Amino acid sequence: MSEELIKAESNLSKLAFENLQKWLLDEKYHEFKAQILNLIKNENWDELEDSFFKILEFGTAGRRGKVGAGSNRINLVTISESAQALANYLKSLDINSPSIAIAWDVRNSSCELSKKCAEILAANNIEVFYFDTPRSTPELSFTVRNLKTSAGIVISASHNPPEDNGIKIYWNDGAQISAPHDKKLMKIAKNIEEFKTGNFDEFVKNGKIKILGEENDYSYIKANAKLSLSKNRNVKIIFSPIHGTGTTNLLKTLQFVGFENIIIVDEQINFDGNFSTLQDRKPNPENLSANRMVILKLRKEQADIALTTDPDADRICVMSLEKNGEVRSFSGNQTAILVTDYILSKKQKDRNKYAELYFGNRDFICKSFVTTDMLNVLAKKYGVKIYDDLLVGFKFIGKKISQKETLGEKFIAGFEESLGGLIGSQTRDKDAATIGLMIAELASELKLKNQTLGERLDEIYAENGYFVEKTESLEFSGAEGFVKMQEIMQKMRIGNKNFGALKMRDFENLTELDFSTNKKNSFKMLENGNAVSFIFDSEDRRITIRPSGTEPKMKIYAQWRFENKQDCVKIENILSDFKERILNEC
Repeated sequence: MSEELIKAESNLSKLAFENLQKWLLDEKYHEFKAQILNLIKNENWDELEDSFFKILEFGTAGRRGKVGAGSNRINLVTISESAQALANYLKSLDINSPSIAIAWDVRNSSCELSKKCAEILAANNIEVFYFDTPRSTPELSFTVRNLKTSAGIVISASHNPPEDNGIKIYWNDGAQISAPHDKKLMKIAKNIEEFKTGNFDEFVKNGKIKILGEENDYSYIKANAKLSLSKNRNVKIIFSPIHGTGTTNLLKTLQFVGFENIIIVDEQINFDGNFSTLQDRKPNPENLSANRMVILKLRKEQADIALTTDPDADRICVMSLEKNGEVRSFSGNQTAILVTDYILSKKQKDRNKYAELYFGNRDFICKSFVTTDMLNVLAKKYGVKIYDDLLVGFKFIGKKISQKETLGEKFIAGFEESLGGLIGSQTRDKDAATIGLMIAELASELKLKNQTLGERLDEIYAENGYFVEKTESLEFSGAEGFVKMQEIMQKMRIGNKNFGALKMRDFENLTELDFSTNKKNSFKMLENGNAVSFIFDSEDRRITIRPSGTEPKMKIYAQWRFENKQDCVKIENILSDFKERILNEC
């Protein structure tokens, strides 16, 4: 054993050392050898432990992580393993003439990684449809369905920091892969010893890789435009893609249907994987820091609304300039409420006019279990079904759409609390374009009544109840943080800490513990997953904790129904108290 390996063995965990040793000795990883040896030389053990303590898994949105050397990193090898695993899996299914669509976002490594995927798949005699410039994730989902490909790939880390990247894999229905495909694919990826490859340009010349362009874009935008519910276009909009692909889907959709008064934040329109105009370099539209420039523009131009999208343009943040001059930023839950009420009220007022676009006799909407319960109230009010037995991750909404539409039901809309939503089933992943279109049309209709988005939301609360949601995170970085998160979740599941709740719901084992009787009952979900909920004095007062599937953090969701508007501020203390007890007791 070399001196470097001896040092590494004495400073790393057993699994991290085994993975590191493989990367140093196997010729497949030769291009990373100097980088790894340099980290050992400098005794950067924390970085090495985090890079090698596990094999990067498929989380709620594919494989995502830091770009760099290691089994727990995104790099040409881990991406190649994923691509070869997908090729092997498709071959095992005996699919006739398999094909795959590939898209990529603005991140610095996305082009290189996407081309490597295309080369490997083409070398495996799989027909590849490739976007040669950045596109949104939802357009990839649409393309899989439109071209009837066997699968799809997006190279993106969504709203993560610049140092991250990832791969999302889609099945032939346009939804992200879920069980059993994801587990089978991960098992294959872990055992890939070699992968086929070739020259990208040569594959283009011989037709194994086909370049997608404006014709496919037009089909996607036209499909979005068919969802329009109004002809009013009198709203003034501020828009920023935050250096991402939002110009290719949301902006084009709004322009296509006739919105003309759109002012773009020019400093943020260019593709930039460093997200240079953001002080913290975090392009997450959930954060105020990502929206500062658009808010300034909204005030300066005295526009009606502002819209921002994340780098792969599947998430959207909606803001409104209210009559008192304040800018109101809507959470993903609040946007879901506005859009759902708008669409369902349209249905109720004119069923015949909108029947072809949305509504059959078996309409349904979907939401993840941590998304606002107001949607349940609205579904009941307007007479549509709602499926809320879904874990966090839009792949579960996509899976539910496919299941129910096979049975003759009609999907209207689906939502997640983290700024993700989808209208219509032409796409099977969250899409900022369709949500943005609905918001723009709603704002236009409200403007005719001299009403703002904020005023309409307040009306909905007054009519249906005060549902308040708040989400916070606990960050646990590195290998040590990963272990800590597992420990916390295990302690939660034991059930010896009730935190003042009546019940504890374990989504991994699909059991519910009643603290008053100490009895357990089973419950149903589309799939099980790593989350625990505490139900307090009623079902619509609960707190959920789960490890993020895309970032090194635990997310805590408080969902609470209050009797009156004045009490809504109590959500802050409810969540902070729970968070403090977790830190102290777990």
